[in-house]
Amino acid sequence: MQDIKFKAEKSTISMLTGALGLYMTAAMWFEFNEALGFYLGPSLGVIIGTIVFLIYQSNKNVKEFSLDGNYDTSERTAGVVQADGRVYQTDGYIEPGRNAVGYIAIIYVIIIILSELTWSNLII
Repeated sequence: MQDIKFKAEKSTISMLTGALGLYMTAAMWFEFNEALGFYLGPSLGVIIGTIVFLIYQSNKNVKEFSLDGNYDTSERTAGVVQADGRVYQTDGYIEPGRNAVGYIAIIYVIIIILSELTWSNLII
């Protein structure tokens, strides 16, 4: 039962982090396009912004998936050596239940609210 709760907490935190990343990316993208549109005109600004975004995303994906030829989905992933010498990956069980989902959700909401009040204007 503890294993199920641990995985649920981990996936909830991943989902919240993904949502925050999506919000921040969209907010910064709109700000970037607005600035480019002001200096270069709306059409050229969108073209340059899209090219810059594609290059950035491509470089990010190459770095993320080729780091040491390994991609772990969790910082708690552990390599376990089997009797025949093969290594497989499994979730580590280092202090399960320490994922403070509520606190992380509150911090993320505060980040979004402060961004909206200061610079973003994406939602409000």
